[in-house]
Amino acid sequence: MAMYKGEFDITKTIRIIERLKSQLLSNVSALFSNMAESNSANSNENIDILADVIILSYLLSDKLGVSNEALDIKLINKLRLASLQNEENEEWTKEILTLSKHLNKSREIK
Repeated sequence: MAMYKGEFDITKTIRIIERLKSQLLSNVSALFSNMAESNSANSNENIDILADVIILSYLLSDKLGVSNEALDIKLINKLRLASLQNEENEEWTKEILTLSKHLNKSREIK
């Protein structure tokens, strides 16, 4: 049976998605392990891992057909909704609004 270019592209995309999922899971596992150790020396490593998780999430969303802009808009909308739903928890709402402002500012820079 001959393999057509479209079939090869689908197989390649599936492999990339599986690799991204695996890396994402590995990074989350490493982050949880570092958090369990509660070693302050892990702080820089945790920052690297969190950055990797965000990058992998954007790459995975792209492979799933979701643009970076659509993902950003969804994040901002979810944060707005969360801030409205969590009004009774002032500290949590403040953190959500701070993150929302950060994302909005990042979008303005582009």
